Amino acid sequence: MHRRSLVFVLFIFLICGSSSALFAQTDTTLQLIMIGNGAGPYYAPVGQTSQLKIEILNLGPSDVFLVRGEAYLDPDLSGNWLLTHSEDLGNFHLAKLESAIWTFELPMPSHVQAQNITNGVPQVELLAKIMYSTSDAKQQSAEGQFLLSVPGAALHTDYSVYLIILGFVLVAVVVIIVRNVRSRSMRKAQS
Repeated sequence: MHRRSLVFVLFIFLICGSSSALFAQTDTTLQLIMIGNGAGPYYAPVGQTSQLKIEILNLGPSDVFLVRGEAYLDPDLSGNWLLTHSEDLGNFHLAKLESAIWTFELPMPSHVQAQNITNGVPQVELLAKIMYSTSDAKQQSAEGQFLLSVPGAALHTDYSVYLIILGFVLVAVVVIIVRNVRSRSMRKAQS
């Protein structure tokens, strides 16, 4: 009898555990995709306002309501993202697997530094953030980072690479000088 009740309790526990796993809903997920010339590049010249488009796709299990869209840049490559554009999205409704296009004007600051160059044009990153609410009124956000080609940006040089190369050159020069001094002193000692 004791054994049957233990088996019965384990059976109920397994059913409850599996049903919660089967019927549990995952978090809502938005995917952000920049729309442009094929796969890019997306141009945003320094000191000008450029129109950009981002597709917002609802991949989650439930409907969402888009609340706000924000765009951030790190114009001086200091790691400090600055809000450059913020816009109310009017609680736009998105059902599962539906998408919306967020078109916004991005004002590029007049002084922007870029770390890398592709096809002769400096590039910086744009951080797009979409705040949304779920049907149960939970506030969440989705982010996407996109490379922007930024004509007119100042080039940021990473001096750490040059310092490492300079360090190797200095060590090599010191080793050569020490070898030459030792070989001269050995020759003098032999003669």
